Amino acid sequence: MADLATIDLPYIEKNKSRHGTMRYYFRFEGVRICRLPGDPDSEGFSAEYWKARNQVEKSGTPAPSPKKTLPGHPQPNTFRWLCMLYLRSDAFQKLDKTTQAKRRQIIDAMLLEPVKAGGSDLFADMPLKALSVDNLTKLRNRKADTPFAADERLKILRQVFDTTRPGRDGKPEPIMPVNTARMVRSYRKRTEGHHTITSDEIGIYVRHHGTGSKAVLALSLLMYIGFRVSDLQAIGPRHRRGDVFIFRVFKGRNRNPTTLQVPIHPILGHVLSLHKITGLYYLMTDYGQPFSIKGLSQRVSEWFNQADLSHCTAHSVRKGLATNLAENEATDSMLDGLFAWKDGKTSKIYTAKKQQSRLARQAVERIDWGEMGNILPHPAEGGAVPAATPAEITEEKQSSSVRRA
Repeated sequence: MADLATIDLPYIEKNKSRHGTMRYYFRFEGVRICRLPGDPDSEGFSAEYWKARNQVEKSGTPAPSPKKTLPGHPQPNTFRWLCMLYLRSDAFQKLDKTTQAKRRQIIDAMLLEPVKAGGSDLFADMPLKALSVDNLTKLRNRKADTPFAADERLKILRQVFDTTRPGRDGKPEPIMPVNTARMVRSYRKRTEGHHTITSDEIGIYVRHHGTGSKAVLALSLLMYIGFRVSDLQAIGPRHRRGDVFIFRVFKGRNRNPTTLQVPIHPILGHVLSLHKITGLYYLMTDYGQPFSIKGLSQRVSEWFNQADLSHCTAHSVRKGLATNLAENEATDSMLDGLFAWKDGKTSKIYTAKKQQSRLARQAVERIDWGEMGNILPHPAEGGAVPAATPAEITEEKQSSSVRRA
């Protein structure tokens, strides 16, 4: 069960999205009843909360609704048929098991969507030729209240529409001649993503929690190794070999496993020495159990919230480390080695900004307008040059004409 919101009302579950938005739900005896409005201090939040609470107190915990399934086999050349081919494809099979399960869930939900609200015709039975931009937009818009979920639908639809099958010459050929899903616009706006933490914010966090706290231990691991939460959750004394951490990166562990060897910074080594080793993990719950990945992510967010830094996340620290290294002249290869980036593109996001600033500074130092530059005030003069009189301007023009002749 997720952490409960730290407000007076019971049965409230909170969940922070990847974009930093706090979401609230009414949860009763392990069952999530409904989502509540975003502002706990609003009248709408209170009304929805008491509506849900009065309902469960009168009737008890509602039984989970039975899972809907589609009977029989899919008809050829229908949306369901195309989705089944995608689920059997190499592109899908190479995904991590947790990613596969999530995508199956989203695909099943789309297949069970009625074509018309309240109607009996389902998208599952829609012929491929009828999967127009308008119909795919309708599938997207069914999740308009949660734009991230809407875009997740669109992302999966684009991959489903890229599904291939063997052609006459044995080479794969696309089933859909045109990927119509790519013609549907996403809800998501282009942003720089997660906030990049600053040195001042790190200072606020450390002063709030204290240098010997578990919260600062987590921050130090993030600051000096650049962990993702999935790796932060797993790291422990068993990964340490002297002054080096050796661990397998969680992301891509099935498709493209990567093992990193990262030296332990002296400051991180000192912080680790302040904490007694009690198990296989550095970060444990208050009950002596390892965190789940989601649980640790929520706990780190809660630590930031407690320090009044709700805009910061674990990934903010990872971005802050990459920015810090780039500003201190780390090369693309150095960043790739630390963060296990393999295409060279991600490291350039950070080093290009620093390189642009450095090159621009060097360029400005070379600006020389010759004698014209002497008209403007110079730092050594300490003041502005008075405007020329009309007679001086006429004399300058005549001199310029003589020089050109």
